[in-house]
Amino acid sequence: MKLKLLFGLLLVGNVILFGLPRGYFGANATERREPQRLAEQLHPELLSVLPANSEKLASQTRSQAPASAPSASAAAPAGADPAAAANAAAPATQPPAAQVAAVTPSCTEVGNFTVADAKRFSEQLASLNLGDRVAQKLTQDVTSHMVYIPPQDGREGAERRIAELRRLGIGDFYVIPDSFPNPALRSGISLGIFRTEEAAKAYVGQLISRGVRSARIIARRSGAGKQVFQLRDLSPEARTALDNIKSAFPDQEIRACSA
Repeated sequence: MKLKLLFGLLLVGNVILFGLPRGYFGANATERREPQRLAEQLHPELLSVLPANSEKLASQTRSQAPASAPSASAAAPAGADPAAAANAAAPATQPPAAQVAAVTPSCTEVGNFTVADAKRFSEQLASLNLGDRVAQKLTQDVTSHMVYIPPQDGREGAERRIAELRRLGIGDFYVIPDSFPNPALRSGISLGIFRTEEAAKAYVGQLISRGVRSARIIARRSGAGKQVFQLRDLSPEARTALDNIKSAFPDQEIRACSA
């Protein structure tokens, strides 16, 4: 009896051992380790295990996110200023620069009036009530240019310069007298009067080549000056009224202020 039981147990064990490797009793231990699935992988050498804080994993997660509203950092190039990126992402609520630019003060200049015409123009201009926005100044036309040697040490200095000029072979000069209207030029030495500044500069160049290095140029102006009016920050209405007043003075012109 014991022999029969032992024989039966051995027979059952052999059947189990025979059937397990062949899958007769479901998935075997070898299949649980998935050798067939591992053998069926495509390019397993391309797979890599990434840590949880991997930048590559984070970039893949961002790429899969819905593109509803791009962030400021994604819209800005690498290395860009964070403040500039924030401004780029912000909605364009500010008006164009042309709409907020400050108004530049304007200055209008009128005429070269004689004394009599300036008085009449000023009387008509008073009706505009411009107050301190109106300025009147005297201008004088440049009539010629004088080449001269500035005075130094009075008459004695002038005599020394005369001797030096003669030594250099320059005889066309005269000493500016003490009665000259401009006291800063008295006892100076005039070397010539020229109609244009270019001609005066050319002569100074000749003097330098002959050894005279102290010559200067001064503009000579007419004795009778002209009156000029400068008007600032005129409104469109005041500018229209100015044009009407100026029409009574056809010889005068309206222009932008020169200075």
